[in-house]
Amino acid sequence: MRIAVFGGTGPTGRHLIEEALRRGYELSVYTRDAGKLSAFDGRIVVVGELDDRAAIKACVAGADAVISALGPNGQRTREKRPVMRGVGTVVSVMEELGVRRLIQISTASHRDPKDGFDLRTKALVTMFKLIAHGAYDDIEATARLVSISHLDWTLVRVPFLKDGPATGRVDVGWYGRTKLGAKLSRGNLAKFLVDQVAAKGHLRAAPAIADHV
Repeated sequence: MRIAVFGGTGPTGRHLIEEALRRGYELSVYTRDAGKLSAFDGRIVVVGELDDRAAIKACVAGADAVISALGPNGQRTREKRPVMRGVGTVVSVMEELGVRRLIQISTASHRDPKDGFDLRTKALVTMFKLIAHGAYDDIEATARLVSISHLDWTLVRVPFLKDGPATGRVDVGWYGRTKLGAKLSRGNLAKFLVDQVAAKGHLRAAPAIADHV
């Protein structure tokens, strides 16, 4: 089975690539800079920008699933909603090629219908919206775009990410209905993302995940 990975050079990306390779998946990894993936020399690496439809198509072609760790990187950009635009191209290419499974990282900025009311989460989201409105808007717009697509999507909503290995001890559920911690190791996130390639329990849903406390 082959997975196309977007966002593989970010802080979570290395954990994600290593987790997928450990399980024996074939990979195609999309990047702007192949040098950042020199440790994985010999694997399939496709170089291109997020507005390069032909390069994205080359990465997705032949894949059984796509995992996207794309998200706002904190760098200033004149372009509005750059992540949404990039993911939008990925979604469009997937629909064209008939690749149906998409796992996309998101945050509590996007609400799922199964969520209840959670004052702490609402306060954190409101603060994030005020401090980083552009990033908030991009995350929410990306989640909306994915959720109205015809793909078999899963939005994995994450709290504050920290460096750390996979322990396998995580809580998964819905804000306001499940007791969820405020942090998640990148290793645990990578494991959960790769789990979703074959899992069917969260199709067309946006589960929240956090390290077990």
